[in-house]
Amino acid sequence: MKILALPNAFKGSLSALQAARILQKELSPRHQVTAFPVSDGGDGFIDFFKFLYPASRTVRLRAQNAFNKPQNTSYLLLPDGQTAVIETARICGLGSAKKSELDPLNATSYGVGQAMLNAVKRGVKTIYIGLGGVACNDGGSGAAVACGSILSDKQGRPLPLGAAPLLNLAHINNQALTQHFKGVRVFAVADVTNPLLGPKSSAKVFGPQKGATPEQVKLLDRAMASYARCIKKDLGKELAHTPSTAAAGAICAGLYGLFNAQILLGADFLFEKAHFNQYAQQADLIITAEGKLDSQTFGGKAPLAVIKLARKYKKPVLFICGKLEENILKHKQLLPTRIAVLSDFAPSEDDCRQHAAKYLKRLCKTL
Repeated sequence: MKILALPNAFKGSLSALQAARILQKELSPRHQVTAFPVSDGGDGFIDFFKFLYPASRTVRLRAQNAFNKPQNTSYLLLPDGQTAVIETARICGLGSAKKSELDPLNATSYGVGQAMLNAVKRGVKTIYIGLGGVACNDGGSGAAVACGSILSDKQGRPLPLGAAPLLNLAHINNQALTQHFKGVRVFAVADVTNPLLGPKSSAKVFGPQKGATPEQVKLLDRAMASYARCIKKDLGKELAHTPSTAAAGAICAGLYGLFNAQILLGADFLFEKAHFNQYAQQADLIITAEGKLDSQTFGGKAPLAVIKLARKYKKPVLFICGKLEENILKHKQLLPTRIAVLSDFAPSEDDCRQHAAKYLKRLCKTL
């Protein structure tokens, strides 16, 4: 049987690359397997490009994490030397943050801007920024400040970093940023379709994941509304209800509004880049995977794109997940052909999370 395996990351357990390697190794003795790690812009974005362009070079640097502490991080320089790939989850990520560290009102995307500026100073002309899995909700304001933008209050005083200070935002001076990025194309590769504001805003839907209480969610929404008004007033960009601007703590909104980035829906963009359509046509079975199959899976995530790809060519789909949210079964029109839950093989969810590789290998033996 010809199998196309396109796993996403199992957050906190397995990277998409690790999952792809396990599926390739465990299934190959019995089947003809082609495996790629996939990403929707969040975790695994750099791994995807590394897999696609093995001659790419890792650029290491020191940059601030979400809590404004310096850390070692990296981005990818593609073989042309003109294209950089930045993964926000690696710089201001939620995955490595402890619950006690979470600070949604003050967390910042400043380190993302540091990586962007580093790339531009190396002569990069195109930047792809993978959006998702971050611990901040500052609308990308920190990234903009790192690249020269000045955000100030009514008295002309520069604002501190973070989301909460944006409640006092009165003016944006974007001249230095615009000069730094002259001739540079920025692509915001989003993992969701949610807009910045409204019932499915960045704060309402994703704020609680970043540790926001109900009161803090309201503050974040007000801060993002203030931010959107100022960007429209000073820069002429309407972004409050633009699709995908909620991505990565609304970093997508900042990239669109201040860096003039083009927004791309991650899964669609990456699938086209890897020519997955050709592989899908030849497959007998398509496998995708993710840590949790829940309502967010159907909000623009990579596994949904895999399901749509399979349906396009009338191929059966096996969805492997660590955990299944039962109420998702009502979405019958979107569900894959078969679902396998790794936690069914484990004594507990914690054990499954800690030993996901073991249970994925065990599942493979049944295929």
